[in-house]
Amino acid sequence: MCARSSRDKGAGGEEIAREYLKKKGYKVLDVNYHFGRAGEIDIIALDHDTVVFVEVKSASGTLFGDPLSWIPFWKQQRIIRVSQAYMSRHRLNGSPARFDVVAIDHKGRVDHVEDAFRPPDGVFV
Repeated sequence: MCARSSRDKGAGGEEIAREYLKKKGYKVLDVNYHFGRAGEIDIIALDHDTVVFVEVKSASGTLFGDPLSWIPFWKQQRIIRVSQAYMSRHRLNGSPARFDVVAIDHKGRVDHVEDAFRPPDGVFV
C-alpha cells in the first residue's frame, strides 16, 4: 500500500477545515490563493465583515508535536505579505482582517485558533 503524500494529507485537512468554517457561518472566498512566488494562503474566508486568512495544519500522527507550532515567524510574514496583496487586489484595504490557524490532528479533530498571529507592527494595510 502506498503512503499518502504530504500534499494529499494537506488537501484532506483543508477540506475538513473548509467544512468546519462553513458550519461556523464563514463564507469561503478563496482557497489555495497564490500571489506569484510570494506564497500561498490555504483559505480566505469572511466572518461577518472580517476577512480571515486561514493557515491549515494537518498532523498524520502525534510524533512531530503540536501543529500550531509549525508556523514559524518567516511563514507568518509570508502569509501577511500575500494577504496584503489579496486585500489590495480585491479593493478590501481598510476592511477588518485577521489571521487564523486551523489544525487537524491525526484523528480528524479540529482546533481553530482565531487571531493566531498579527503583523509585527500591528498594522494591516
